Amino acid sequence: MRADAARNLEAVLITGARMLAADPGASIASIAAEAGVDRRTVYRRFSCREELLAAIYESRVTAIERAIEDARLREAPVAVALHRYVENIIAVNRTWPVDLARMLADDTIRRRRDACIAEVDAFLRRATDEGLLRRDQPEGWAGPLLPELVNLVAHQQKHLAPGKAADVVVDTFLHGVGAS
Repeated sequence: MRADAARNLEAVLITGARMLAADPGASIASIAAEAGVDRRTVYRRFSCREELLAAIYESRVTAIERAIEDARLREAPVAVALHRYVENIIAVNRTWPVDLARMLADDTIRRRRDACIAEVDAFLRRATDEGLLRRDQPEGWAGPLLPELVNLVAHQQKHLAPGKAADVVVDTFLHGVGAS
């Protein structure tokens, strides 16, 4: 793929993710216009909105996989890996704010996402085994809590750069919001 075509495709996918998150009825023509490309360019690549959505979901899952890989959850020191993972996922959530429920209707995407969740769950068990996380919490508590905190900061604290936003999430995740 030519460099300009790759840039156009990326612009369409990122713009489409943002616009469809804000308005699920956004048209391909409006997405193309916002991305700065001709709608015919988009229609040559995607014959319908569902194909565009599938490409957006694919891009989001690929970004999540890269975020996990970059965090080095299996080999980096747990505190470093946790912060790197959170920072990366905040960036993914801000770039690809698509509705996860619709994304999971695709079996391949769901399997890839489930593999990502399993990787993070294994990391959280490692973090517990190595003493970063408390052992007295209910089984499976940390796994669903972390993405909720990440999602909150990604969308409600947009003024914070991903690194600073990760600081907030990791501190809250590890120490809570209590004064003691």
